Amino acid sequence: MNYRRSILTFSLALMLFAVSCDRFDGDVTVPAYIKIDAMTVVDNPSDSWSQEKGFFSSDIDCVNIVLWKRGDTAETNLGSFQLPCKLPVLREGVIDYIRITPVVRQNGIARTRISYPFYQTITLDSVRLSADSVTDFGTIPTRFISKSSMRVVWKEFFEPGPGNISLDSVVSRCYSTDTIHPQYGDYGCGVVRVAANQSSVGFGTDTTYNVSDPLAILYLEMDYLSDFDFSVGLKNPVYSGGPVNTISHMKIFANADKGWQKIYINIGSTWSQEFNHYPDIRPYFTIFNSEGRSGNLYIDNVKLITM
Repeated sequence: MNYRRSILTFSLALMLFAVSCDRFDGDVTVPAYIKIDAMTVVDNPSDSWSQEKGFFSSDIDCVNIVLWKRGDTAETNLGSFQLPCKLPVLREGVIDYIRITPVVRQNGIARTRISYPFYQTITLDSVRLSADSVTDFGTIPTRFISKSSMRVVWKEFFEPGPGNISLDSVVSRCYSTDTIHPQYGDYGCGVVRVAANQSSVGFGTDTTYNVSDPLAILYLEMDYLSDFDFSVGLKNPVYSGGPVNTISHMKIFANADKGWQKIYINIGSTWSQEFNHYPDIRPYFTIFNSEGRSGNLYIDNVKLITM
């Protein structure tokens, strides 16, 4: 349990110029190059996580790279690099393994990047590097960790069909091709339409979801496109039979000028600090409209996940 908690407190500094200059093969002076374009999440055939297309929505914008070659006394941590990246390495010949860890912006903040605990680290074995040559890995696929380690507490993908949306009635499905997520264009998204006379609009899940382990890691993932600033938090009691409190975890800024964005929210910190790990969780959202104008909040591919 302590190991899982330590993952959350371990953030990776962005060292764009970190290279393995302190560890090299003999008199190697001409570097080889490692190139990575992107890292994306794909399904794990042994788990078959979900049929919903948006389940694998991701925004891995950085990777941490470690290598080891036979004869080394320890692994060489090359550092963390923003994608896409091309980095020089004073190595040549066969590298026994290169380990690539997905890194994301926790709470959407670049300076709090973390190795995301729900994504697998990828190990590439027997990689040959040659001086003044580029080893191009292109787009590297990763996967969610196994179902035995991770639980999807709540999900909402706004897919077409007769079923109800698992959010308050102010949220409806939207199928406009001008607004739905470009990666998931055959599907819908959720929309909250805000009128000019509404100073704020609140909504949450239509039920509570149970997380009984007080040491659990808890993240809320979602894609969003918004004309307004809005907050994400929880609407829970602190103890059984106590009053229901609404507490914001963080404020997310309007991004209509930027297009759809993905965010990984460490909502577990608010759950533990403000709600004393109360096991029945209800995510809650509040839209702010201080300017008194009409507009929309679009959300999609929402997951509350724990391990």
